[in-house]
Amino acid sequence: MKKTARATETLISGIRPIEAIYNHQRSRLKELWYSGELSGQRGGLVESIRSMGLPVHETSARKLSERMPDLNHQGLVARIDPVDYVTWGELLSMDRALIIAVDQITDPRNLGAILRAGEAMGATGVLLTSNRCARLGPVVTRISAGASELIPVAMEPNLHRALKKAQELGFHVVGAALDGVAPERIDFGGPTVLVIGAEGRGLRHLTQKTCDQIATIPMTGCTESLNAATAAGILVYEVIRQRSNDV
Repeated sequence: MKKTARATETLISGIRPIEAIYNHQRSRLKELWYSGELSGQRGGLVESIRSMGLPVHETSARKLSERMPDLNHQGLVARIDPVDYVTWGELLSMDRALIIAVDQITDPRNLGAILRAGEAMGATGVLLTSNRCARLGPVVTRISAGASELIPVAMEPNLHRALKKAQELGFHVVGAALDGVAPERIDFGGPTVLVIGAEGRGLRHLTQKTCDQIATIPMTGCTESLNAATAAGILVYEVIRQRSNDV
């Protein structure tokens, strides 16, 4: 369970991700670039960061796009200190742990949406795998509205072994798939790992076989399935709802 290092420098873009770092971990902010007129929420954020005494540079939208290709940077790019991935053991040792484990989520936009939903709804951490899985980076940060920089994330080479380790420590491992039981019929009172599969493919056979239970979100409309982030958010909400009622 060795700690995995991220890059020595991290660039993030967009109002919400940079604002999330400013509001919750502002010591990680190191430098800011902006383009265009400063007004409203964006202008206030730039001036707040400038008041910290950090380097703030005016530049062109073209140069920002060169730094952050394929992203809507909203005229803001910041350099921040990176955070390392935590270890799987650290996630498992958290009090009242509620962990989202992703199974072959390769699209960074899907991963970003899962991280955003999980952090907002109360998950304590997220587990990725080192192969066939998206990594943390600028796209994930932008789509997650900065949540990827706030919620602890671990990375393991083998999801099956990681889930077995959690079970040995008393975790209830619940996968999201078809032909299971409604989430409200599952007891989420103890430490829990929620396993979310890729859209279209779902959970791999071995992953699903490893789970203690399968949760199926009831749907009454014509749409046959939910995207991964929506499913993750609904399941995390159900866990928090049950635990809140137990207090």
